Amino acid sequence: MRSVILTLSAMALSAVSLTAVPPGLSAQEGDLGSLLGREVVGNETNPSISLILDFAGTYYSEADRVHMGGHAPTSTGLALTGGELAASANVDPFFRFDMALCFAHMHVEEMVLTTLSLPWNFQVRAGQFLSRLGRNNATHPHSWHFVLHPLPNQYLFGAEGLGAPGVEVSWLAPLPWYAELTAAVQHGEGGAFRTLPLSSGDPSFQDFLYPVRLTSFFDLSDDWALQLAGNALLGPSAIGPDVGNRSYAYGGDFFLKWRPIGWGETGYTFVSLLVEGWLRQMEVPADVWTDAGGYCDLVVGLAKRWETALRGELWRRIDGADPNEENGRDKFGLDTERGSVALSFLPSHFSRLRLQYTLERVEGFELNHIGLVQIEVSAGAHGAHAY
Repeated sequence: MRSVILTLSAMALSAVSLTAVPPGLSAQEGDLGSLLGREVVGNETNPSISLILDFAGTYYSEADRVHMGGHAPTSTGLALTGGELAASANVDPFFRFDMALCFAHMHVEEMVLTTLSLPWNFQVRAGQFLSRLGRNNATHPHSWHFVLHPLPNQYLFGAEGLGAPGVEVSWLAPLPWYAELTAAVQHGEGGAFRTLPLSSGDPSFQDFLYPVRLTSFFDLSDDWALQLAGNALLGPSAIGPDVGNRSYAYGGDFFLKWRPIGWGETGYTFVSLLVEGWLRQMEVPADVWTDAGGYCDLVVGLAKRWETALRGELWRRIDGADPNEENGRDKFGLDTERGSVALSFLPSHFSRLRLQYTLERVEGFELNHIGLVQIEVSAGAHGAHAY
């Protein structure tokens, strides 16, 4: 895997772009500039490449605690929580290529091809990608307002989030407001979901993961915007997928943002509120585990270089056997309350310093105090993040 990642990195850093000539066109007629209807100069056909570093110092008051994994620091001390090489480029007027390699854990986070010109408001993505479920799962650490990911998301989709090879189709509905329906078919694992390996035989319809998301966006005024979304994920259970056990997750998210135009330093003063909740059922041998939970984020842009954020998290076991050493239910969710406060200083658009304090109560463990200091830097051209 390391040799594959290093080879791909070398290819990305070379920034060489090759454009094929469509059948029936001369080389001059088939070059990218002619297809785009304008002259291509300099680096326009080469990928935008960025390197992103996330480094953190962490203190945990309790050695015996729930270990988060993923991009979270694993112990008290210093840790490289993220090291990403990202590249993106329009291949031609019909496709875009995006890639994100994580050097901190030596794996491919995303490598996906996206269509750009399908009719009837359709778009297709194919490759390795993070599932569009809720507001957090499809994001990378450098776009977070906190050092740590929400613990309910780990219980649902795993410490790294749900990402797997697959195909995704999205459709922008012709409505007076923005409404997008996204559905995918993926083969992989995360949290309470795990597909069987392809080596076990040819998969059937039930052997895949099916994430679905319906998003609506409303411009309430020049200063206010609202996004509402419903989510669902269906697939094989992480426990006993070979005997037909299934897992189901249903959720919704609410995102409200106020960014006053012409007030203070325009664009830097804002208040946003995010609420995301989930209900999950997980079939295991001779039982069904039902859980519910979510989190709430309040983020305030104080000034051009300062931002603060508050987060509350909750997870509850609703039905099914209590966790014990035999059933392993603790890996998929314990009764949890967690609160966090973060303060970020941005010297520029390409660097950030962050302080975070988190108080965590998880059933079966002592109260845990967590302190974090993070530095994040980004070099190079990086694509815009989704709203």
